[in-house]
Amino acid sequence: MSAASAPGGAFAQYWRILRRPHVAPLLAVGFLGRLPHSVTAVLVTLHVTHTLGMEYFYAGMAAAILTIGIAFGSPWRGRRIDTVGLRRAVVPSIIVEGLAWGLAPFASYPVLLVLLFAAGLYSLPVFTIIRQSLSVMMRGDDRRTSFSLDSMVTELVFILGPGGAAVVASLLSSQVALLATGALVVLAGLVLLWRNPPTRSSQLEGTHREAIGELESPGRHDEAPVVTGAIPVVNAQAPAPKRFSWVTPGVIAMLIMAAGAGMSLSGTEVGVVAFSEHEGDTSMGLWWAYGIWSAASLVGGFLYGAQKKRYDPLGIITVMGIALIPAAFAPDMFWLGLLLVLSGFFVAPLMTAASERLTEQVAERHRGEAMGWYGSAMTAGTALGTPLVGVVIDTAGPQTAFLALAGVAIVTGVGTMALRSLRRARRA
Repeated sequence: MSAASAPGGAFAQYWRILRRPHVAPLLAVGFLGRLPHSVTAVLVTLHVTHTLGMEYFYAGMAAAILTIGIAFGSPWRGRRIDTVGLRRAVVPSIIVEGLAWGLAPFASYPVLLVLLFAAGLYSLPVFTIIRQSLSVMMRGDDRRTSFSLDSMVTELVFILGPGGAAVVASLLSSQVALLATGALVVLAGLVLLWRNPPTRSSQLEGTHREAIGELESPGRHDEAPVVTGAIPVVNAQAPAPKRFSWVTPGVIAMLIMAAGAGMSLSGTEVGVVAFSEHEGDTSMGLWWAYGIWSAASLVGGFLYGAQKKRYDPLGIITVMGIALIPAAFAPDMFWLGLLLVLSGFFVAPLMTAASERLTEQVAERHRGEAMGWYGSAMTAGTALGTPLVGVVIDTAGPQTAFLALAGVAIVTGVGTMALRSLRRARRA
């Protein structure tokens, strides 16, 4: 283990990153912005099955509609950040998503589906904003460490969010919990408008820009020093790049990985809810399982962020799938939580490694759109996986669902690595 990997060295490394300008406030905004979105899958499932009294298949369809909206909206929202600036991109999300979650608790199932699609389509692009801003402010190993910090913040959100939302829905109602979700979305959007974190290097303060050195991202930028709103004006004399010139085989591999990860992780969330229902415990048991799963991911992210060595995201998702298999044999909620630790340990490292790989492969001027497509790939996997998991749960039970989800992760990793090796062999 290197010095940087030792616990003391790791703490010093993270502390150094947190002391950099804008980083700590940015991570705090990320926590606030992700909190409402972390609970939607659980709340929609509980609302449809409990309040509306429908089966898990319909709950899965509702969650799928939400994620389909996100899948369509993420690239568009990311591109809007690239072209018109953060503030003008965020305002529509605040209005539409706030209204959608405000009306959802009182809607019939068909109307609920429409509202969920609208909420997804205009979902606040928190992930894109935070990762894009960190990629601008950090370089090299510091970027990996900052992405790991953001992944750990995300895990804190999932420790507190889904379990807490389940408790609120159980003790009060799913309607109250959905209203609170809408209020948090609006608050997070307003804070983003206020903080307005940088999404281009030209938006950094002069001393901070010098501190991070030369840009490492590929391609030309051709940006003039003039700014409109928060985004630099692109030189009119520069040749217009092709629409998807940033898409490479390496980027496609990360998008495939994201789809498989979205299916596996969101399906696991639904499986935990179903297992809890089967055990007759929908509050503290859920909090325990989600909490310890996320805590394991937090620890994994902490250790990964201190590493100097890079790991292949496709290898990580394969190991994560193998580690999920024991969860299928859990006898109760206590053991389910403990067994989820095995796969949870690899979640944050997977997200960190994939984001790092993507930002290295895509030029800065396209990162918002690229991160949007990455989010779309993940939510597309969620949209496909959630109803399928619901069918498996209704027909064969949650234990079988965990086995199926483990298989998805393994096939995603091994299959994509095989295709990559085949392509390299043909080029050789």
